[in-house]
Amino acid sequence: MTSSFILKTLLIYLTIFTFYASTWPNHAGTCDVKEVDQSPHAGDKGENIVQGNGGYNITVKKENDHYLFILAGPEAIRGLLVYVEDKDGKRFGEFTLDNKLLQYKDCEGEGKGNTITHTSNDPKTLPLELKWKSDNSSFGDAVVRSVVVIDFNHWYHLDDVKCSSS
Repeated sequence: MTSSFILKTLLIYLTIFTFYASTWPNHAGTCDVKEVDQSPHAGDKGENIVQGNGGYNITVKKENDHYLFILAGPEAIRGLLVYVEDKDGKRFGEFTLDNKLLQYKDCEGEGKGNTITHTSNDPKTLPLELKWKSDNSSFGDAVVRSVVVIDFNHWYHLDDVKCSSS
């Protein structure tokens, strides 16, 4: 009887832990901001898919040797996925990691650090500054794509932001 109770209790704890661990991953579960709509975040029949940007946005400032992307919004975020695509839809460039709450995500494209995501569900206070640099100083036109996660059932696709080397 005691071993049965212990086994049942252990199974309950494992179930709870598995749910908690999958609810707050330590990185984005996809490399594509559009694929979030097909992820567990979307719910069974897409009931959690949100419309609009929720008041979150990214602005771009060209600095001396890099670009500064400033992520702003009404409240702290728990997760994010940000990358830059060239005119052909190929990722390129590299983010500077200077925040322990952020990490590179291994995705296709040029540059090891061309995609950035979160390391935990800890709140990331805004504004959040992201430094990005291209190996090619004359890359032409590019687009910054991003999604932010507020909690497991609430996230926002941010408006695409254009940046240019000229």
